Amino acid sequence: MTQVPQKPQSPQKKEPAKAAPKLIKLESAESVTKAQGFDYQVLIDSVVFYHDGAYLYCDSAHYDEKLNSFEAFSNVRMEQGDTIFLYGNYMYYDGNTKLVMVRENVRLENVPQNVTLFTDSLNYDRLQNLGYYFDGGMLVDSLNELTSYWGQYEPDLKMATFIDSVILLNPNFKLYSDTLKYNTGTKIATILSPSTILSDSGTIYTSRGWYNTVTDKSMLLNQSTVVNKEGNQYLRGDSIFYNKAEGYGEVFGNMFLQDTTKHFILRGHYGFYNERTNYAMATDSAFAIDYSQGDSLYIHADTLKLITVSEMKLRETPIDSTLAPSVKADSIQTDSVNTDLIKMDSIHTDMQPAFDSISPDSTALARRLPSLPPRVPDKSDSIKVDYREIKAYHGVRFYRSDMQGVCDSMQFNSKDSVLYLYRDPVLWNEQNQLSGDTIVVYMNDSTIDYIHVKRYSFSIEKKDSLNYNQLKGRSLKAFFEGKKLRRIFVEGNAESIFYPQEKDGAMIGLNWLEGSYLEIFMNDGKMEKLKVWPTPVGKMTPLEMVASDQRRLKDFYWYDYLRPLDKDDIFRKVSKKATDVRPKRSAVFDREE
Repeated sequence: MTQVPQKPQSPQKKEPAKAAPKLIKLESAESVTKAQGFDYQVLIDSVVFYHDGAYLYCDSAHYDEKLNSFEAFSNVRMEQGDTIFLYGNYMYYDGNTKLVMVRENVRLENVPQNVTLFTDSLNYDRLQNLGYYFDGGMLVDSLNELTSYWGQYEPDLKMATFIDSVILLNPNFKLYSDTLKYNTGTKIATILSPSTILSDSGTIYTSRGWYNTVTDKSMLLNQSTVVNKEGNQYLRGDSIFYNKAEGYGEVFGNMFLQDTTKHFILRGHYGFYNERTNYAMATDSAFAIDYSQGDSLYIHADTLKLITVSEMKLRETPIDSTLAPSVKADSIQTDSVNTDLIKMDSIHTDMQPAFDSISPDSTALARRLPSLPPRVPDKSDSIKVDYREIKAYHGVRFYRSDMQGVCDSMQFNSKDSVLYLYRDPVLWNEQNQLSGDTIVVYMNDSTIDYIHVKRYSFSIEKKDSLNYNQLKGRSLKAFFEGKKLRRIFVEGNAESIFYPQEKDGAMIGLNWLEGSYLEIFMNDGKMEKLKVWPTPVGKMTPLEMVASDQRRLKDFYWYDYLRPLDKDDIFRKVSKKATDVRPKRSAVFDREE
């Protein structure tokens, strides 16, 4: 017969016999009488009991020696050593269970901890050394005041538990919760249920975590949210270490920061935010959305930074017409202006006219105008204006409906709406690709005004799978109107390949040109006019005679596989092909554009 192995049995331990409860000792009473028909004694005036280390006082009592218990009335007090003092109007004490039940105007004091508990109904278990109330109560220490419907206080552990309608009042904030633990020694509140913390710096919504009421430091868990006092900035994350005193938060996991006034969102798996300086940083799958303009800009990089720059700006005030002198329109003579001085550089079309050379007879004009004392601006004339800088580092990919791009690092300034792309940037607009050492995008409202490609500029427009319009030079500027490319200006070593077309769209051939400067005018995506100067060199080759090595200018790279296709594609990890890596160039002959 096969024996089935049995689990080893734990040895039977003989439980020690429970010690008999100690009897309550009556220390004193002015009057002791036996109640007729009852087993208890009636004690009156200066009644004092002693039981197992505690003295119990009252004005009168019903003492039952058989049950080892008593009821106490009026001026009830229990003193447990020199630490716990319990007061009330009524007390029932059971010497067998060491349970004290106190009612009406109850006050429990822990002298060493400077803690006082107020309620109308308190049960104090001397065996467990804890007291609890169940009909509303308040605990007060040197710093905080806590109220709830149900509460428990453990003096030995310096721990209080509060349930239902919990409110923590601190000189700096108010905390509302349903379940809360509070350490009277460290003054740390442990949050165990959905809670709201209100202060002069903002609002915190959390369901789990802790808050140090002394240092105003907290750890907020479970996707807590911190809102600033204006209610326009939201910080959320899996875990937030928040230092209210210094005004910053550190986020671990699923960081989400939104500014509804500046229309900006910043996300990442790790982040930092300073609410005083409005500085924010996100890393580890960092992602940002700028929706301050008509078209949202989606940015992804290894690290993203949001920096707020404040400047004082003179307030615009209307001119008081009563202070301005009246001058007749025909009293200012401009006939002597030399119009030859107004010149526009025929090459540098972005230069301004030389208006400094235009001046009426200022001496005659000064004689007609009365002099006014200069007004010195004061602080009331200035207002604070905040501008935002977005900085992205390493592996930058961004998407907007009218442009997409990749680069190593990027910066956007809201003050002048300029986007800077650094280190091998590539920018796409419709079928056009721009690349160079640095690209600067100037925006007007929500549309692109013009793009400046600095050093080793290269522009490519895809015609079909084989043929590309190409343009390169030291510096390139592309000007837009209503999201459409209108003009391209190339300065320095300009070289181009274009495929002229018949009206039916058929390509005529390959047109190669080079010169010092080149300018192209576009209309509805088609080239209207091309200018090359001062000494252009060119050649037109019929399409059927174009050799394969003629189709590409030097340093031609088509990076369409890098292009972000939509706002979600910015997270796609892709690198340049080995054959598409541009060789490093010496910066000896580079100059600032």
